[in-house]
Amino acid sequence: MIDQRTDQIARHAARLIQTGRAGDIAQAIRTAADSLGYHDAPLPTRGLVRRHVQGMAMQALGERAYTETILDVWRTAEAMMTVIEEALPDCATMLAGRPAKGHIDAGVTLHIRAYTARPMRDIVETLLAYGYGEPAFETAHTRLGRLDRIRFDEDPGEVVITRCLPEMRRRSGVDLFNLSPIETATLEDLRRRLADGGA
Repeated sequence: MIDQRTDQIARHAARLIQTGRAGDIAQAIRTAADSLGYHDAPLPTRGLVRRHVQGMAMQALGERAYTETILDVWRTAEAMMTVIEEALPDCATMLAGRPAKGHIDAGVTLHIRAYTARPMRDIVETLLAYGYGEPAFETAHTRLGRLDRIRFDEDPGEVVITRCLPEMRRRSGVDLFNLSPIETATLEDLRRRLADGGA
């Protein structure tokens, strides 16, 4: 059974995230534990804090508005993935991480993987041609090697596209940094969910 103080820390951390007084979940947990004076209590998991944030978001927005927010996130991902796959037919895309399952609480960053042997500049030029803004360029040091990344500021959240080699697709269901299982959704998955209204 969960320690009652742990749940109180999680609820307080969720409020800090909802009100923008904490930049990330780890900071929110530390701040919540300190402010409650629970220095010897077991700290909550990120998942527990996220569940509280999701509950608060659903309560504040209502279930219909919350579902619409999830659909907006999926529409953003689907639009970018469609542009890439239609312009570059040898490139397969995938949404990875919590948003792939519709979990958008505690902030949302869309992580799109582009499986292709093409250089990143082909993806960038394609997106620029379709009217997307200039991205920021990065290199991700992952367990699968160094991978090129681009970052866009889009509504309703940040979009990070990571270029993965085609042979990496067989490990598409794992986190690039720690190889733990991760949620994923293909372009077809997103189109089906959008057509079903998120059901």
